[in-house]
Amino acid sequence: MRVDTTPEQREERKPEAAPGQAPKAPRPTLGQRIGLSFRQIEWGQTLLIALVMALAWCALFLGSSMLQILAGIVPVMAGLFLGRRVKGDYLAHGLVLGLAGFTFGLVFVVGYGLLGQVGIVPLPTLQLSANAAPAPPTLSGLLFFYTTFSLFALIPFPAFGTVMAGRAEERNRQTQREIDERGGRLEKPGVVRTLSDLQGLSLPQLGSFVISLYRKKGFEFKDYHFIDKDKHLDLELTYEGESYTLRLTVADKVGRGTIESLVQDMKRRAIGKGVVIASTEFTPDALKAGKDRKNLVLIDGQTLFDISES
Repeated sequence: MRVDTTPEQREERKPEAAPGQAPKAPRPTLGQRIGLSFRQIEWGQTLLIALVMALAWCALFLGSSMLQILAGIVPVMAGLFLGRRVKGDYLAHGLVLGLAGFTFGLVFVVGYGLLGQVGIVPLPTLQLSANAAPAPPTLSGLLFFYTTFSLFALIPFPAFGTVMAGRAEERNRQTQREIDERGGRLEKPGVVRTLSDLQGLSLPQLGSFVISLYRKKGFEFKDYHFIDKDKHLDLELTYEGESYTLRLTVADKVGRGTIESLVQDMKRRAIGKGVVIASTEFTPDALKAGKDRKNLVLIDGQTLFDISES
């Protein structure tokens, strides 16, 4: 057996992807990830907010000591405002906001200082620390004062605010998407002392009431979905490893159609057991349809109230 070792004959062997599996794309470098993030920046509103932040910062910064204290909240507020408006790349947006704001502020301070040197506007008296004597108003002193304090405040604080607000908004959007997929939001029920209190619950309130009740009985809640244009609410629960579908309704009279639609859904989703819960009553046809199903239980309002009281 001969082994080829010459460069002309030797070929580099690369690992092949498994059959039916696409080869993995190479991981982008740090520079590529940074470039992609900055290409996603919404420059218009980011620079506009940076300009407003810089003007507010300088207006407070060049004022009295009380106004200088208030100036500290400006970078964070600007970051929070931007973070709620952009859709991603929060750190890149925050860094651009801070750098642009610092640059805009520097231009504003230079312009103000030049006007002050010719006597058009008064230059502020500067005091770098509480124990230091006030420094004479000069352009160089003003620039030093601005740079010393603004580098710390205008760079990291906007980025911090943007990241925190952006992530919070992202979680809120994800929660809202999940609620939309489920068809609505469950609501906390009021105190149920009588059967009439139970029958007065809305469908979202009845869902929360039933979930709390079944959890006390050892069931584990998985998910919920509003169906049939909010006429029914399906709860997905498990008990000792077996899946249950609970179909809730607040209709005045629950007919056979509710029973049959749940049976079809259970077959389609391979759910072993189902429960139809009504805060009111079942029609005779519905009761008959329920008796014919061994894996189905019907619970009317009176029975549900008795269970909650037991």
